Amino acid sequence: MILTVTMNPAIDTAYHLDHLIIDDVNRVVPKKTAGGKGLNVSRVLCQLGDDVVATGLMGGHMGAYMGELMDADGIKHDFAPIAGETRICLNILHEGNQTELLESGPEVSADELAAFTAKFAELVEKADCVTISGSLPKGVPADYYVELVAKCNEAGVPVLLDTSGASLNAALESDVTPTLVKPNLTEINALLGTSYTPDQVSELAADLQADERFQGIPWVVVSMGAAGSFGFNGGKIYRAVTPPIPAVNATGSGDSTIAGFAHAIAAGADAATVLKTGNTCGKLNAMDPQTGHLVINRWDEVYNAVEVTEL
Repeated sequence: MILTVTMNPAIDTAYHLDHLIIDDVNRVVPKKTAGGKGLNVSRVLCQLGDDVVATGLMGGHMGAYMGELMDADGIKHDFAPIAGETRICLNILHEGNQTELLESGPEVSADELAAFTAKFAELVEKADCVTISGSLPKGVPADYYVELVAKCNEAGVPVLLDTSGASLNAALESDVTPTLVKPNLTEINALLGTSYTPDQVSELAADLQADERFQGIPWVVVSMGAAGSFGFNGGKIYRAVTPPIPAVNATGSGDSTIAGFAHAIAAGADAATVLKTGNTCGKLNAMDPQTGHLVINRWDEVYNAVEVTEL
């Protein structure tokens, strides 16, 4: 079983408009999904045929509705309840643009967090792999993911961490190391104080290898959008180049990539297969208008076109 963690989920509501009229009425037909990075991961893993359980925090009427949406998607879930209302996030797709309105979400009490921690400790004992994705809600300390990673390490379960900002900094500065981290190029430049482009992979790789914050992490992958990714594993550097594709909606492609990594790592795949699987999932998500969903009938075509080389 693969366990996915979403600490700050949302009801994602997408509005598709030919033209957004400012300061006037726009009539829309909403598309609502159980959102949050970890739930995008969950949907893709379900498509890949994995046994998945989603967990995290949810509450109120919106939390109950989110449970119904997960049921409709066929996602098994075991979330801890909180008193606050699960947030709503709006995504307005218009004229080739994407305008997002994101609620910050509820504040979590110390007792609610402790109850989730106990639930997570029970669930991780049954897991073959864990993914931890996204931001932390208000009331949760920035280093909380370190505690979850430590529980995975104690249970001997690989754990993939996909976060940013203070929670990523806290994880990188800890002696507790996840199995994989996947910052994107913007995030890694912010961490290093650099401005590398996808054409400077060798220079960026050298900087990362010299940075003690990344020492001891088995997998460090830097995603670069349409330019693919590169990663460290087992003392080797790999570059994954992806084919050009007709992108429809790239939202959730990073989450889909994490799902592919988790699918392959849980199966004990080699490094090249891990990178090919993750990058294929990211591409196939970008080809689908639904977030966290693959154009699965084009799997072989895209997978076979992803090139992984050792640098």
